[in-house]
Amino acid sequence: MVPLSDTAAAGAFGAGDTALLLASLEQAPVAMAVIEGPEHRYRYVNAAFRALPMASAPQLGDRLAEGVPGLVDGLDEVRRTSRPARVSDLTVTGADGRIHVWDVDCAPLSGSGSAHGVLITMHDVSAKAAALKQTEGLLREVNHRVKNSLQLVSSLLTLQALSAKDPELRRQFQEACGRTGTIAQVHQRLYQSQTYSEVAFGAYLRDLCRELGGSAAAAGRTIAVEADDVDLPADTVIPLALVVNELVSNAVKYAYPEGHPGEVAVGFHVQPDGRKSLTVADHGGGLPEGYDVARADTLGMKVVRAFTSQLKGKFRAEPNVPGTRFVVDLPA
Repeated sequence: MVPLSDTAAAGAFGAGDTALLLASLEQAPVAMAVIEGPEHRYRYVNAAFRALPMASAPQLGDRLAEGVPGLVDGLDEVRRTSRPARVSDLTVTGADGRIHVWDVDCAPLSGSGSAHGVLITMHDVSAKAAALKQTEGLLREVNHRVKNSLQLVSSLLTLQALSAKDPELRRQFQEACGRTGTIAQVHQRLYQSQTYSEVAFGAYLRDLCRELGGSAAAAGRTIAVEADDVDLPADTVIPLALVVNELVSNAVKYAYPEGHPGEVAVGFHVQPDGRKSLTVADHGGGLPEGYDVARADTLGMKVVRAFTSQLKGKFRAEPNVPGTRFVVDLPA
């Protein structure tokens, strides 16, 4: 153990107090060390720090980089700014060959206005990191199974549609199949993502409209997408995707006269204040005289209104000259 300097102790501690302080630090349950100099050499380490499962036991005068190389940049920053910092989720391979995860607090030891040393305290969070990794694995598996189950439901609805004699009933089954497939796509995205709870909505929207474009092409329609890249939580993406599915499908079917080509433009943009807007626009014949989207009783419009309300948004239709633009405004 390296004693504290007389100068450091004289202001507040006598000789006996200094010995008591050093004994307390030595027996503290938290791993602590004092690092000095630009090469980050150990000046002091307590018992808890010496017991850390490093590849080699820290010795006074050794360079910290030999055992904890990932901490060097953080120490340089503390020395440069004389401000405390935390390095989270620092991974180190221990002498046992296992990966250990630590959170490290770094506090400057200042003298004459600059940090000449750094006090580091290390907290083992390996168990928490392992539990988090296990939870992420479970979420990944859940999303995979939900996606598979929804695809099975979609297949059953398709079979039911094919066996239906009534054209209207067949159409309803096909629309239900499309809605189920839209939700399945979200869970596929969650399964593939790194967070398992958020979806890159811009990329997802482009993929969704590409799939909807398959059936649109048969009717001579094209779908153009302009979307900001933003990550949205799954409980926002699913209702928003269903709204897109309804509005785009509606525009593909009804915006233009049968046999006439036309474009459906889909936009999703985030404002500087965090508000978001979804638009689905066409250059077709426009809505019928007196048509009110707030009162329309078709299932598609009911779905759009219900999920817009769930997202605490506002839904409206406005002229596109020619055509119609449907707008869903979402709060920040």
